[in-house]
Amino acid sequence: MKINFKTILKLILATVFALVWFILVQAEYEIITKPELAKDFAIISGIWLVIFFGFVLLSIAAAIIGLLYSIRKSREQKMGLPR
Repeated sequence: MKINFKTILKLILATVFALVWFILVQAEYEIITKPELAKDFAIISGIWLVIFFGFVLLSIAAAIIGLLYSIRKSREQKMGLPR
């Protein structure tokens, strides 16, 4: 079975998003456990920084799910499988 360029690109993009997601989760954990780190981010500080990271994490997770769903959908169309 041949995998096309778009599928490989989507998988690479999902992998990069997953790595960024992991790094942001670690950063959010550090900010929660060490409140003095929350002041290092100049634009947003305190709990608003944690909320901002939460929204960023949700959007990255939605992008990963969307990419994986589109890969599944395109594979089903190629194989002629019913939904």
